[in-house]
Amino acid sequence: FLDTDMDVDTKLMQINFLAGAAFAKAFVPGMVDQSGHTGGKIIWISSLQGLLGIPNRSSYAASKFAVQGYTESIRAELKSSGVTVHTVSPGYINTGLSKSALTGDGGKHGKLDPTTAAGANPESVALEYLTRIAKGEVDFTIAANFSSIVALILRFFFPAFLQMLLVKRYEKGLVTIKDEDNDNKDKQE
Repeated sequence: FLDTDMDVDTKLMQINFLAGAAFAKAFVPGMVDQSGHTGGKIIWISSLQGLLGIPNRSSYAASKFAVQGYTESIRAELKSSGVTVHTVSPGYINTGLSKSALTGDGGKHGKLDPTTAAGANPESVALEYLTRIAKGEVDFTIAANFSSIVALILRFFFPAFLQMLLVKRYEKGLVTIKDEDNDNKDKQE
């Protein structure tokens, strides 16, 4: 948060939220035409981080929380039109996403994170979410590991305890970064 340029916040909101909102506004009116031909599906990919803000992902989480609120709202607005709004919130999927993720200064992260590398198979995830949508599910998580599921449960039933765990996770990350900086200084000397 403190090391993230406002331009990065803006880009993430534009990519993860505003682009989808513009797309929906462009196409939904045609799905809800005046001739009585109504219906269709809007499928929006959010993230578990749209349900749970984790340290060092504040901008990304904010953009995905926006998706969650928006889809929840328009789901109610469009219900009578026959248009269903689906929100899929995946955990980590083994894609190249982390390579193109933005750093706090707007540069590319440029590497595959271990959590992404250990993520679920993209084809399996796609098949599962299409199957669940076909069954009528409208708002669900997918590819969530055990710790993510526990964190979501804690968020609703024990939010103070979850906050304490998130602070510890953040502080542990600070120690790791400091250790890496010291290792790099030692190599330079």
